[in-house]
Amino acid sequence: MDGEYNLYRSQLKGYLFEIIILELLRKNNFSEVQADREPDDRVRELRPGFIEFKGRGCWHQIDCPCDYTQFIPFMYPIRILGEVKYYKNPLEKKHLREYIGVIKDIQENYFVADGVDPQEFYPRKTEIGVYFSASGFQDEAEKIAYAHGIKTISYANNPLIDRLKNLIDELEKNYISVQCLKDHTWNTFRQAFIEALRYRTPIGYHHYMADGCENVIEHIQHAIGAISSSFIATTATGVFLHFVGSEPFPDELFEFSDEGRCRVYYSNDDFRHRSFWLELAKDERRRRFYFTPPVSLDHAAVFGSEIVLNEKERVFQALSVNIQINGISRSLTLHLDEGWLNAIRGTL
Repeated sequence: MDGEYNLYRSQLKGYLFEIIILELLRKNNFSEVQADREPDDRVRELRPGFIEFKGRGCWHQIDCPCDYTQFIPFMYPIRILGEVKYYKNPLEKKHLREYIGVIKDIQENYFVADGVDPQEFYPRKTEIGVYFSASGFQDEAEKIAYAHGIKTISYANNPLIDRLKNLIDELEKNYISVQCLKDHTWNTFRQAFIEALRYRTPIGYHHYMADGCENVIEHIQHAIGAISSSFIATTATGVFLHFVGSEPFPDELFEFSDEGRCRVYYSNDDFRHRSFWLELAKDERRRRFYFTPPVSLDHAAVFGSEIVLNEKERVFQALSVNIQINGISRSLTLHLDEGWLNAIRGTL
């Protein structure tokens, strides 16, 4: 809360945002890694809520370790080792450097001892480093992440996520004491907070909560519940985007096909809070799926006209989407609607 030690306050907001990210990942067929179900020489949880993975050199604490529940041929099961930062400004390259070493150390910690039956091998994973940033990344940070195979997900200027970020700010500023971190009782609140979001249950009383905390958490419950669709997609240029929407994904458009057409729009009221969203071309309801665009597209929107149209065409010529439709995991390909794009060009 206000007046408390700033370092702990920043950590507390980061921990709260981690829980939000975990809940969104659950909507994408990811499940949180459980240390008690893993070999204790590979994964441990010495402090509740803080999971560590063994590297070649040492143990590393990971913010959001999740397993993808679907199988992909010729790949070991996917495990993302997620780092979450809730900073006011875009992350710099220094924030990526240490994380690159962490991921490399964990990925290389596979050995086969002589005389060990292959059936007893540790079940290998495809560990993927993913960096989630509430405020995006600077160009140099994006470059170094790409060079080392780290996936970056930005949540800058996404109205549905911004609502959650504002509530986290209010919760930390006015209603939760950092004492829960200093006296190592954070996990008590963490578990209650997760259950409140996941099952819409009352959070109950905790001595480091101020009066009114329950009301803010109820608003967070509604904000999470309002996100009816959440899916990860990859652009033709290799950028990873997280789409969220307040309405369900139009499953009916993909009953007989894995391909579709999409359109990309943005609001231009205020360049500091410009929102981008995707719509499906044949969706009569014009449901919006908000995302944080690549920097190149955001910059092109400043100039508009042919410049932004060309950039949309370059980035969204093919968008690969993994999503569950009617209980079945589907891989969809969305192409930018050329007819719509050409019609806009004809008005310039």
